Amino acid sequence: MIFNLRQQPEGFHRHTRAILFDLDGTLLDSTDLILQCFHHSWETVCGFYHPREALVETFGTPLKAAMCRLLNATASIKIDKEYSSADAPNSEDLIDQLLVAYRAFNTANHDRLARPFEGTGEVLKELRRRGYLIGVVTSKTRELALRGLRLCSLEGLIDSAVFLEDTERHKPNPDPILAALKNLSRPSNTAAYVGDSPHDIAAARAAGVLSVAALWGPASRTELERESPDMVAESIGDLLEVFD
Repeated sequence: MIFNLRQQPEGFHRHTRAILFDLDGTLLDSTDLILQCFHHSWETVCGFYHPREALVETFGTPLKAAMCRLLNATASIKIDKEYSSADAPNSEDLIDQLLVAYRAFNTANHDRLARPFEGTGEVLKELRRRGYLIGVVTSKTRELALRGLRLCSLEGLIDSAVFLEDTERHKPNPDPILAALKNLSRPSNTAAYVGDSPHDIAAARAAGVLSVAALWGPASRTELERESPDMVAESIGDLLEVFD
């Protein structure tokens, strides 16, 4: 079911011709993979785990930014791993170690733990049949994002994709969404962005596109509604009710 949250004229979405999607948590069911990557990296490097809620709050942002945010949150936490004064890493070294551990675990376990959400391929095919352009806007690196799209047989259904490397600024800034629209030659008022994190909704609003919060991802409805999306969808199949 789709819920309209903002006061908009009836049928205001009818002018939408391009639908952009976040990847992780929206098209790709990778929450378990991402959480395990975080747990592995922090346990290996620092000897403790962050709570799930703290990790989910970083979803939708570039990995290095997420690690920096988590490291800042550990200022009052005693790290279990012991270092001599000479060997104690500075914050930049620590971030580098966390990234190396995360990426190694991700590379080794990606194809085992990542999967498409049920019905994703069928929904994208039907939206394309109805004449919509389909884009992906993700904070993931090109290599890993393409690996996920290929794994889930979605690569051939995408008209344009914007990855971490493609813009200097990232969500919640609007730049990645605007870059995708430029690639598709579509203005903001003819596009929608579907995402599962508050960062996605904020980026969509800043870009001037219709924002659709995806409840099938890891963020709670309360967290997503706090960003005032235009619509909230309970499943990816619900999009077919709106974009006809």
